[in-house]
Amino acid sequence: MSRPDFLPSFTVSVGIHVYATTEFVTRTYPDEDRVTIDATGSGGSVTVFLDRRDIARLRTVLEQAEHDLTSRQHDNGARSISGPAA
Repeated sequence: MSRPDFLPSFTVSVGIHVYATTEFVTRTYPDEDRVTIDATGSGGSVTVFLDRRDIARLRTVLEQAEHDLTSRQHDNGARSISGPAA
């Protein structure tokens, strides 16, 4: 998606750590074919704006990241792996 002309022309980088206490809230905008995902923790919140294509792209990136992490752990002889990939 290209940047609309009315938006500012600068960017801000934000990092978050996701913990068990991090809350995720999804809001859908079906008429615009997009969603927002709010990640909220004790230190603030971040909102991610995604259209349908970018939802699929983010899902693919996360799946690949999980696969890569599991492969590296197996390669390194990790004794325990938590989560769905275990």
